[in-house]
Amino acid sequence: MTNQNLSNQQNQGSNVKIDPNDHWRSSYLTRPYYQEAQLDTPDLDYDRDFSKAYELGSRARSEHDRSTQFEDVEGSLKESWEELKAESRLKWEHAKQAIKDAWDRI
Repeated sequence: MTNQNLSNQQNQGSNVKIDPNDHWRSSYLTRPYYQEAQLDTPDLDYDRDFSKAYELGSRARSEHDRSTQFEDVEGSLKESWEELKAESRLKWEHAKQAIKDAWDRI
């Protein structure tokens, strides 16, 4: 690769959008709650079962100030999960752990 191509590639890097799901898509299989949830639902899928939980946790964290603890909003997050989970087959106890993972990551 020439220096010019490398320079152009580096300049374009600032325009690259990083999908926040990339982290979770590549790591959800290693999370302890995945193994627990898999006992109830052996064919768990990221898009169907986990993506909404991670999205909810990330969004909720960004909507609250840094002093807000997960436990302070857990009740409202449970209600939100029941409304937003769509086709997810995660029970609250497993979704809660994924939501908290995303909450803690931001």
